Amino acid sequence: MRGLFLIGAAVLLTGYATQAVAQTTTQQFDDEFAAFKKKVAAAKAGAPSAPAAPAAAAAPSAPASSSGALSALADLGKPAGSAAANPSSGGFAPNPSNGFVANPLGPAANLPVKGQMPATANALAPATPEEMQAQMDAQAADQQKQVEQRTYEAALKVLLPLSPEEIRGVYAKFKESRQAAETPISDPKPKTVVQTISLDPSQAPPVIHTSPGYVTTLTILDSSGAPWPVQDISFAGKFDITPPESGGHIMRITPQSAHGVGNMSVRLVDMITPVIFTLTTGLDEIDYRFDARIAKAGPLAKTPIIEFGGLSTVAGTDQNLVSVLDGTLPSGAEKLSIKGVDGRTSAWKMSGKMYLRTPLSLLSPAWESSVASADGTTVYTLNDTPVILLSDDGRMVRAHIAGPDEVTP
Repeated sequence: MRGLFLIGAAVLLTGYATQAVAQTTTQQFDDEFAAFKKKVAAAKAGAPSAPAAPAAAAAPSAPASSSGALSALADLGKPAGSAAANPSSGGFAPNPSNGFVANPLGPAANLPVKGQMPATANALAPATPEEMQAQMDAQAADQQKQVEQRTYEAALKVLLPLSPEEIRGVYAKFKESRQAAETPISDPKPKTVVQTISLDPSQAPPVIHTSPGYVTTLTILDSSGAPWPVQDISFAGKFDITPPESGGHIMRITPQSAHGVGNMSVRLVDMITPVIFTLTTGLDEIDYRFDARIAKAGPLAKTPIIEFGGLSTVAGTDQNLVSVLDGTLPSGAEKLSIKGVDGRTSAWKMSGKMYLRTPLSLLSPAWESSVASADGTTVYTLNDTPVILLSDDGRMVRAHIAGPDEVTP
């Protein structure tokens, strides 16, 4: 029973002490605020401020039974530097000797100015719901931005895992590999062939050399150099052959393999016997152009300027004619000096005969034999003569021929 009484008394005493401390703190704040207003009014009026009343004087005395606890609590409510501060409880009095001077406003200096809160108040004051919501929204937006940035970087890493320098290195390697793969094994030697085709069944067919990646052009000419129209063609082997148009005489041959063989049969207009060719594919040489000359006058043969001239001789029987025409001169050929014409006309001397190579038409003297190519270049065989007459599109041209050691007029 006695214990219950003691507990009740302690509770009652604690409540009384709490009420006393609250009244003391409230009264002290009111006194400090009143003193502050007086000092502000005095400062505006220009009069010296009255000393502030001791805050402890207005505070009601606490009961004796709780004097120790109330004294400690009351000291906590007093401003630092006031005259009533207790040095033993952490307060101290103004003392110019130790560098501390009391504020002229006294305890009211600690009160907030209108429209401004103390720093401690701002730090401890709880945020409003609007401020908390704005802060949460800002944090959410920042996190969303970070997530999007990480997602973007991850997508770039997946789609473009290589850096620009690495990509350029890959392109360089690809270029080297493609160049190595597409470079032909060898570079074939090109040739232009002018060959007289024999229709004798005992003779081997002429051979046309082709090479992969190149086109060989085949033309059919008669003894006068005029085109001989092709009626139809047939071929076998891994070749792609473009036939001539109606009435044409030019065919194009493209091989489809690097090492192939085949043949081709050509039927000409107004000729019973077909012309046979052997087709081969290699890497060393290729016939860029193959002019096949038939030793007969075709349906489009040119009319000879001089009747019973060299055309009575079978064109192409002299191998030197073909050599001079395609530019592969024999070792014993001697070049002659010729004046009065341009560089397209030239002359050589071989085996006691003179060979004249020119795109012009020879008028005089008469020639023994001749051979012409598809572009109109003709080689004539004639006896030694110092002067020749040529026709350049109907205009007569006089040319003077001399030996290497002779001087032309």
